[in-house]
Amino acid sequence: MTVTYRQILVAVDGSNGANAALKTAVEVAKRNDAHLDILRVLDLNSLEYGGAGIALDGEQIYRIEQENEQYLLELRNDLIKKYDFRPEQINVHIRFGNPKLVIAEDFPEEYQSDLIIVGSTGKNILHRIVTGSVAAHVTRVANCDVLVARTTEADLK
Repeated sequence: MTVTYRQILVAVDGSNGANAALKTAVEVAKRNDAHLDILRVLDLNSLEYGGAGIALDGEQIYRIEQENEQYLLELRNDLIKKYDFRPEQINVHIRFGNPKLVIAEDFPEEYQSDLIIVGSTGKNILHRIVTGSVAAHVTRVANCDVLVARTTEADLK
């Protein structure tokens, strides 16, 4: 039995795991002629100065949002050119909130995602130990298929 996916979600955060997930998402989207949603979740709790409890002001948060939006738009344009996607086939999104909840529940429900692709590792091991793995949460909670992209040695370079 072959499953055809139409609406694929991949979350990116700049980590090696997210890069592996994006690479896999591109391959699956091309193979299925599917729509690809690339999502960046900004967790305000992690946007403090070094976790010291010093909150950012509105101007700083706006700058961070603009930088991420610019990065996502450039990423989208690069993927369209490099992999010959139709422009309407890829959308980029920024959301604020808890990445676990946004990726596993909120976004897929709003956009009817039928596949979520996540990386096997996040940004740092301490954060995963304290808060738990986003990938593990998504695989437990999501109401659609989840594919966990493994990070290879090539992804680490």
